Amino acid sequence: MMKHLKQIIIGTVAVATVAAGATVYAQRGEGHGQERMIERVSSRLELDDNQNAALSAFAAELTDMRDLMRGNGTSMREEFKALIEAETFDQTRALSMINERVAVLQANAPELVVAAGTFFDGLSPEQKSQVRALAERGGHRHHDRWNH
Repeated sequence: MMKHLKQIIIGTVAVATVAAGATVYAQRGEGHGQERMIERVSSRLELDDNQNAALSAFAAELTDMRDLMRGNGTSMREEFKALIEAETFDQTRALSMINERVAVLQANAPELVVAAGTFFDGLSPEQKSQVRALAERGGHRHHDRWNH
Protein backbone atom coordinates (compact mmCIF):
# COMPACT_ATOMS: atom_id res chain seq x y z
CA MET A 1 0.00 0.00 0.00
CA MET A 2 2.77 2.47 0.93
CA LYS A 3 4.72 1.58 -2.20
CA HIS A 4 1.66 2.28 -4.34
CA LEU A 5 1.08 5.59 -2.53
CA LYS A 6 4.73 6.55 -3.03
CA GLN A 7 4.46 5.80 -6.76
CA ILE A 8 1.33 7.95 -7.01
CA ILE A 9 3.06 10.83 -5.22
CA ILE A 10 6.18 10.57 -7.38
CA GLY A 11 4.06 10.37 -10.52
CA THR A 12 2.03 13.39 -9.48
CA VAL A 13 5.16 15.42 -8.77
CA ALA A 14 6.66 14.40 -12.11
CA VAL A 15 3.47 15.33 -13.99
CA ALA A 16 3.29 18.65 -12.15
CA THR A 17 6.93 19.38 -12.97
CA VAL A 18 6.52 18.67 -16.66
CA ALA A 19 3.22 20.57 -16.66
CA ALA A 20 4.85 23.59 -15.04
CA GLY A 21 7.67 23.50 -17.57
CA ALA A 22 5.29 23.17 -20.48
CA THR A 23 3.14 26.01 -19.19
CA VAL A 24 6.15 28.31 -18.72
CA TYR A 25 7.35 27.70 -22.26
CA ALA A 26 3.87 27.98 -23.74
CA GLN A 27 3.24 31.29 -21.94
CA ARG A 28 6.48 32.95 -23.01
CA GLY A 29 4.84 34.41 -26.07
CA GLU A 30 7.50 32.90 -28.30
CA GLY A 31 5.36 31.38 -31.07
CA HIS A 32 7.14 28.08 -30.79
CA GLY A 33 7.48 27.79 -27.00
CA GLN A 34 5.80 24.41 -26.80
CA GLU A 35 7.84 23.04 -29.67
CA ARG A 36 11.05 24.27 -28.04
CA MET A 37 10.06 22.64 -24.75
CA ILE A 38 9.36 19.36 -26.55
CA GLU A 39 12.70 19.54 -28.36
CA ARG A 40 14.60 20.20 -25.12
CA VAL A 41 12.88 17.45 -23.16
CA SER A 42 13.26 15.08 -26.11
CA SER A 43 16.95 15.83 -26.44
CA ARG A 44 17.63 15.66 -22.71
CA LEU A 45 15.80 12.35 -22.27
CA GLU A 46 16.90 11.03 -25.68
CA LEU A 47 13.33 10.17 -26.64
CA ASP A 48 12.49 7.94 -29.59
CA ASP A 49 9.76 8.78 -32.13
CA ASN A 50 6.98 7.07 -30.14
CA GLN A 51 8.03 8.84 -26.95
CA ASN A 52 8.19 12.16 -28.81
CA ALA A 53 4.66 11.62 -30.09
CA ALA A 54 3.46 10.83 -26.56
CA LEU A 55 5.21 13.94 -25.20
CA SER A 56 3.64 16.07 -27.93
CA ALA A 57 0.19 14.69 -27.11
CA PHE A 58 0.77 15.34 -23.41
CA ALA A 59 1.94 18.91 -24.09
CA ALA A 60 -1.10 19.51 -26.31
CA GLU A 61 -3.41 18.31 -23.52
CA LEU A 62 -1.66 20.63 -21.06
CA THR A 63 -2.10 23.55 -23.43
CA ASP A 64 -5.75 22.70 -23.99
CA MET A 65 -6.32 22.44 -20.25
CA ARG A 66 -4.61 25.79 -19.64
CA ASP A 67 -6.73 27.42 -22.32
CA LEU A 68 -9.94 25.92 -20.92
CA MET A 69 -9.02 27.00 -17.41
CA ARG A 70 -8.74 30.57 -18.60
CA GLY A 71 -12.44 30.47 -19.25
CA ASN A 72 -13.81 33.61 -20.83
CA GLY A 73 -10.41 34.95 -21.84
CA THR A 74 -9.49 36.65 -18.60
CA SER A 75 -7.14 34.95 -16.22
CA MET A 76 -8.34 33.85 -12.83
CA ARG A 77 -5.70 36.13 -11.34
CA GLU A 78 -7.24 39.15 -13.10
CA GLU A 79 -10.75 38.15 -12.01
CA PHE A 80 -9.64 37.61 -8.43
CA LYS A 81 -7.78 40.94 -8.46
CA ALA A 82 -11.00 42.65 -9.52
CA LEU A 83 -12.82 40.99 -6.62
CA ILE A 84 -10.21 42.21 -4.16
CA GLU A 85 -10.19 45.75 -5.56
CA ALA A 86 -13.98 46.06 -5.37
CA GLU A 87 -15.56 47.89 -2.47
CA THR A 88 -16.93 44.59 -1.14
CA PHE A 89 -15.65 41.09 -1.84
CA ASP A 90 -18.19 39.22 -3.96
CA GLN A 91 -18.06 35.83 -2.29
CA THR A 92 -20.67 34.38 -4.63
CA ARG A 93 -18.63 35.32 -7.68
CA ALA A 94 -15.41 34.02 -6.10
CA LEU A 95 -17.03 30.67 -5.39
CA SER A 96 -18.53 30.61 -8.87
CA MET A 97 -15.09 31.25 -10.42
CA ILE A 98 -13.59 28.38 -8.47
CA ASN A 99 -16.48 26.04 -9.27
CA GLU A 100 -16.23 26.87 -12.99
CA ARG A 101 -12.53 26.01 -13.02
CA VAL A 102 -13.08 22.83 -11.02
CA ALA A 103 -15.81 21.72 -13.44
CA VAL A 104 -13.51 22.30 -16.42
CA LEU A 105 -10.70 20.44 -14.68
CA GLN A 106 -12.95 17.48 -13.82
CA ALA A 107 -14.41 17.31 -17.31
CA ASN A 108 -11.04 17.35 -19.05
CA ALA A 109 -8.77 15.62 -16.54
CA PRO A 110 -9.26 12.12 -17.97
CA GLU A 111 -7.68 13.08 -21.31
CA LEU A 112 -4.80 14.80 -19.54
CA VAL A 113 -4.21 11.80 -17.27
CA VAL A 114 -4.29 9.38 -20.22
CA ALA A 115 -1.79 11.53 -22.13
CA ALA A 116 0.47 11.80 -19.07
CA GLY A 117 0.22 8.07 -18.45
CA THR A 118 1.03 7.25 -22.06
CA PHE A 119 4.09 9.48 -21.96
CA PHE A 120 5.44 8.41 -18.56
CA ASP A 121 4.67 4.72 -19.05
CA GLY A 122 6.59 4.83 -22.32
CA LEU A 123 9.80 6.02 -20.68
CA SER A 124 12.65 3.67 -19.88
CA PRO A 125 13.70 3.26 -16.24
CA GLU A 126 16.66 5.57 -16.87
CA GLN A 127 14.44 8.25 -18.40
CA LYS A 128 11.99 7.97 -15.49
CA SER A 129 14.91 8.39 -13.13
CA GLN A 130 15.90 11.61 -14.92
CA VAL A 131 12.33 12.94 -14.66
CA ARG A 132 12.20 12.04 -10.95
CA ALA A 133 15.51 13.81 -10.37
CA LEU A 134 14.16 16.91 -12.08
CA ALA A 135 10.99 16.76 -9.98
CA GLU A 136 12.98 16.37 -6.78
CA ARG A 137 15.10 19.44 -7.62
CA GLY A 138 11.99 21.51 -8.10
CA GLY A 139 11.93 21.65 -11.90
CA HIS A 140 11.32 25.31 -12.70
CA ARG A 141 13.90 26.63 -10.25
CA HIS A 142 16.57 24.68 -12.08
CA HIS A 143 15.31 25.07 -15.63
CA ASP A 144 18.82 26.01 -16.77
CA ARG A 145 19.80 22.35 -16.51
CA TRP A 146 17.29 21.61 -19.29
CA ASN A 147 18.39 24.53 -21.48
CA HIS A 148 21.59 23.08 -22.88
